[in-house]
Amino acid sequence: MKTISLTESACQRLASCREGRTFSQVIERMIPLKGTIEAAFEAVGNLPDLSAKDLDELEKAMNAARQPLPAGWS
Repeated sequence: MKTISLTESACQRLASCREGRTFSQVIERMIPLKGTIEAAFEAVGNLPDLSAKDLDELEKAMNAARQPLPAGWS
């Protein structure tokens, strides 16, 4: 057993994903083992579903990233 420190906001995010699980179970479910693509795909499949608002925000961010950079930035 190890003790870790989290910011209040990080702890709240982690707690919101618990759904009856321990913090260790949430971390193991959401963070893949380093270096394995299978673990990465499994972790992506275990992520919680996004709300319609979150999907909208993600789409806006992706569209903004597709825009050309302003002069002087490229």
